[in-house]
Amino acid sequence: MVNINNGAVRERASLRTYISVRPSVNLRKEIKIVDGSGTGDNPYRLMGDNDSNLEGAKLNTRYSGEYIRFGTDDNNLYRIVSHETEGLTKVVSYNALKKDGNYVTMLFNNDSYIDYSTDTTIGSFLNGEFLTSGYYLTSDQVNMIEENTTWYLGVVPSLGSYRLAKYKDITMSSLTSKTTNAKIGLLRYGELMAGQFHALASGKSNWLITRYTYNGNAYYIGNRGGLGTYENQWATGVGVKPVFTLKENVIITGGDGTLQNPFTVDLQ
Repeated sequence: MVNINNGAVRERASLRTYISVRPSVNLRKEIKIVDGSGTGDNPYRLMGDNDSNLEGAKLNTRYSGEYIRFGTDDNNLYRIVSHETEGLTKVVSYNALKKDGNYVTMLFNNDSYIDYSTDTTIGSFLNGEFLTSGYYLTSDQVNMIEENTTWYLGVVPSLGSYRLAKYKDITMSSLTSKTTNAKIGLLRYGELMAGQFHALASGKSNWLITRYTYNGNAYYIGNRGGLGTYENQWATGVGVKPVFTLKENVIITGGDGTLQNPFTVDLQ
């Protein structure tokens, strides 16, 4: 098989190599372009995602991929992931966290055998310093975040389906029983926006909440958007992209949801 690497076509002898995926779809012929020029800086916007007069509308009526002005300084941009919990809006940091101009990096956890929780290395940081220091979020923004979100901790083995990150099996008939509750978490393996980066080779590798094996290896997204795993002791240089759900009464106060003009939000 072949793949694209740094813009060049390369051959892969093994099907077991982790390579990121770019889906391709055909849009229905009645879909109309209503805005944009089709460039990287000004992509087309389609009918249905270019609503006007959004001031006062609930954020939970908006679409995956739209941008939100949230956070402070270098960490002031997020994107909508989904509305996984009815009425709430799940968002993820646009890039890995920075402090004083440098990426924040850390181990997934000091004990490789423990799943993500508020007691693990990364979970303690996200549900502690990230929320309370005043460096990453304002107090008003912290108040917009739902107190408890369920985070799914399914294990996805080599060549396993991404569905196992959330469900007991690939039929998706029932959710995994491996969960934790926390205010702040991470994206899971295969979740929408997990591999999203603003440009090739930019950004910072970052942890996912999903583990590769029960004995400690955890998944991360590399700085080119590819998927990998790390044994914990070698993973000190991996960054963090916080994820949380915004409350039902968070409303839009301005913007149009684009990268150039992200939504601004407040509590109703």
